Amino acid sequence: MRPFTTTIATLLSVATCVHAKDLSIYDDSKTYAYQGCYNETTNQEDSSGVRALDGGITDVREGEMTVELCLEICGDGDTEYRFAGLQWARECWCASTLAGIAKKVDDEECDMACEGDGEFACGGNLKLSVYETSENAAGGLRTVASLGLASVLLLHII
Repeated sequence: MRPFTTTIATLLSVATCVHAKDLSIYDDSKTYAYQGCYNETTNQEDSSGVRALDGGITDVREGEMTVELCLEICGDGDTEYRFAGLQWARECWCASTLAGIAKKVDDEECDMACEGDGEFACGGNLKLSVYETSENAAGGLRTVASLGLASVLLLHII
């Protein structure tokens, strides 16, 4: 093979390795539990530009971001944030709440590998890999959704 062809073939093989089906979900934290892939809300017309994880802190670590590092950033400091989210392979977002208009999407939409550890998913294009503190995650978002459905059913019966 010629050098140019070899380079193109190598780039194509590397590019195919970063698809979500080849990425793992980080699950080695004693503090946070993975909740899923969520859409970013800034482009939704009913969001007023508010982010899915708003009101906290953000940290961008180009070439260095890992899920473990983001969870440390969100859980280690003056404020322990309930939610940690990774986006664009290098951004870490920490907040006490997840916007109600943020919707859970298929995990495959969080298709960017962390720049600091290519094994794990670190969000995607306007998608966040969201983690919640374990004490809240046991019921967490799933409980809120379940209570919402139960309330609707109860109201319907009454």
